[in-house]
Amino acid sequence: MLIENYGVTPRSSMKIQKNYLIKDLSLKTGLSTDTIRFYEKKNLLQPTFRGSNNYRYYDEKTLNKLIFIKRCRALEISLNEITHLLELEQNPAQSCSAVNKLIDDHIQQVTDKINELKKFQTQLVELRSTCNTDSRIDDCQILKQLEAKSS
Repeated sequence: MLIENYGVTPRSSMKIQKNYLIKDLSLKTGLSTDTIRFYEKKNLLQPTFRGSNNYRYYDEKTLNKLIFIKRCRALEISLNEITHLLELEQNPAQSCSAVNKLIDDHIQQVTDKINELKKFQTQLVELRSTCNTDSRIDDCQILKQLEAKSS
């Protein structure tokens, strides 16, 4: 017997849209709900829709964007830089040069920070070397140098 379809799509070919509550996004990404709300306030992401219960619902695309943001933040990429990357992503046919420039600038910032941290390390090692004995606090050369007025 032949059954006509009448515009009904068989379940096997239907694409079911998965929607997440903020707590689901939190569990899937490891980010706190406060962090997700913060990104929302910064317009980095928006809920797909609000339900009749006034809950925010997010789609798979938003989940992926949140993972992207988390990865960027793990690399110390600023929210402004992330916003710029997300804007660039909206025009996929353009050249990658703007993305490369942003990452090159970020690499320079990281290099500058590493150099600054190396200077701090040198200063701390020098400071530590002033007190190699088990002296009393009132004789501690580290504390004396930290308290000394600049000359």
